[in-house]
Amino acid sequence: MDSSSTQNTEFVSELRISPVGNILGDLPGLVADGTMAMLGMFYPVTIGKKANIALSELLTNVMENIFDPGGGVGVRIEANAERLHISVSNTASLNAYESVSARIAELQNSQNPKKLFADTIRARRSQQLKGGIGLMRLVAENKFSLSADYDGGVLTVHAVYRFEATS
Repeated sequence: MDSSSTQNTEFVSELRISPVGNILGDLPGLVADGTMAMLGMFYPVTIGKKANIALSELLTNVMENIFDPGGGVGVRIEANAERLHISVSNTASLNAYESVSARIAELQNSQNPKKLFADTIRARRSQQLKGGIGLMRLVAENKFSLSADYDGGVLTVHAVYRFEATS
């Protein structure tokens, strides 16, 4: 089987864990690394690496901002010949959704996400702040489109990467 035929593979994987407060290990790393390995069977290495980065960033955000330890976390990974779509959901407050949604809107509406990313890194470094750049990294460095929705107390962040045509 050649690589052009495997790229036509449709890949869908879902994971749900509840309660999120029972997670004692490196869930972001395990899910990201496992997904990268699985996608590597069907897609170019770069697609697996993009999935790894998105899953690491999005799941780390969930684990660092647990709203309800009794709530759950969900991951859905979809890949086909045109795109990679990663969705991560978790129990969250309306305020958390509004904050994440506003951040995503700022990133998606930026005329120059790379400049915004660089300026933010410099500002955070001068203030000796850590974190807060994961979503920017997905947009500026990895060309993901982000969106968020909120339904029934569950925040879902979507990261979509459209494959570039190779001719």
